[in-house]
Amino acid sequence: MPARLTSVTGFDAFCHNFEAYISRQTNPHVKAIALNAIGRIAEFLPRAVDDGGDAPARDNMSWADTAGGVAFASAGVALPHGVGMQISGHCPGVTHGGSLAAQYPSFTRFTWQSAIEDFAAVGRVLDPSLVSAGEEDAAQGCCTAIDDLLKQIGLWLDLQSLGVRREKLRAIADDGQVLPDYLNNPRIATIEDIYELLLDSYDRTVKGY
Repeated sequence: MPARLTSVTGFDAFCHNFEAYISRQTNPHVKAIALNAIGRIAEFLPRAVDDGGDAPARDNMSWADTAGGVAFASAGVALPHGVGMQISGHCPGVTHGGSLAAQYPSFTRFTWQSAIEDFAAVGRVLDPSLVSAGEEDAAQGCCTAIDDLLKQIGLWLDLQSLGVRREKLRAIADDGQVLPDYLNNPRIATIEDIYELLLDSYDRTVKGY
């Protein structure tokens, strides 16, 4: 696959695992599978994007993608997936992985304080420097570590760069609870929360992240 297709599908695999890990419906089996897959994605997705012929990277991404399917089949996905499907439904030119990438910096900062232990565990896998950090610092650091992964794989995006018109955001938000994924999120978002998250994701250049 070309690099961009590798990055958007690979990041979707990350999201399947991460959202199953933090889901309100998670369990120890899901957590074990998902955390292992997240570690593989952090190591091998940048390699697969940089070199499409890197067979070990492709093998590990295939495993991680399958693990994500197992994980979310049991625990479901969370807020970004349901909203991402609405983004692509209203704006069919936006890939699913792209819609997730544009939302994630805002989503993680909206959610982390409601799942400190889980965010901290993932943060320590993504960024080994967080191993010695306290729970809150590691959880907050997880947000930055996911930002860094997005930058590594060329998906530091916002909705504007994907061609989503600002006037579409209200309609997307109004459909944000059509799918039940938001109910799995550690912090339940209202329609107005979803609208604010979309506005926050619209132009990354004006944000501090």
